[in-house]
Amino acid sequence: MNREQYLQRLAAALGKLGPAERDEILADYRAYFDDAAADGRSEAEVCAALGEPERLARELTAERKLADWEADKSPANMKQALGALAGLGVLNVLLAFPYLFLLTWLGSLWLGAVGMLVAGLLITGGWASHSVFGWPSLDNIVVNDSGVGPWLIAAGPRDGTPPRIRIESGQGETVRIEPDPASGKLVIEARDGDEHFRLERDASGKLSQLSIGDGADSIELSGLPKASSGSVLVFGLVLTLLGLIGTLLGWKVLRWVWHGTGRWLRWQQRLLAGDTAVR
Repeated sequence: MNREQYLQRLAAALGKLGPAERDEILADYRAYFDDAAADGRSEAEVCAALGEPERLARELTAERKLADWEADKSPANMKQALGALAGLGVLNVLLAFPYLFLLTWLGSLWLGAVGMLVAGLLITGGWASHSVFGWPSLDNIVVNDSGVGPWLIAAGPRDGTPPRIRIESGQGETVRIEPDPASGKLVIEARDGDEHFRLERDASGKLSQLSIGDGADSIELSGLPKASSGSVLVFGLVLTLLGLIGTLLGWKVLRWVWHGTGRWLRWQQRLLAGDTAVR
């Protein structure tokens, strides 16, 4: 193999890089061939020393993709770096999957903490707005202190009469919303065979019954108290505090893991590739 054949194969194998990066690498290796010729080395000898151009291209691509990720630690750059390392053959799958699972799990926990923080701020803000302006009303919020299901339940509006809705299918599926103008009771129910959901609200707007079952197991809640202003405030503050602690702690852990990813990827690269600088 001569110089031009080697550089042509190298250029074709560097297709995952941009034109500017590819031209820069080819210029470096043209200069390397020139220096080797000045030292009296033949083109065939230099080609043999460099190894297969496709292998060299994979090493150089992995090096550039890792450099891109270290300059901008974005998920897109990380994906490209992992893909380049996988093509190089040094990405140990047994190590990669647990690591990526840990990163995904930590990210999910952090997003959950952020959601908790946002919910806490909204509830606390709603309490403050209710205390100052009387809006939103807390009459339709129920405190679920049974330990089963959600902590707070919106029982629905008390003003006006909801429309009567009933939908049935020939396969035992039923959805109905039925107000009783005489007693003021409202029933919301959904059934699908043995599975059912039923919510009843009395004339005062209080959630009188909540029943959920699947034929084998069932849960029924009744007599749940309406939320007081103080209980809503405490709930909102606790949720905000837990969300804030989780968000800050999770962000620090994610940053530590994220920045450590570079060292881990470099270690994976050097398992087989070694130093990929221009020879």
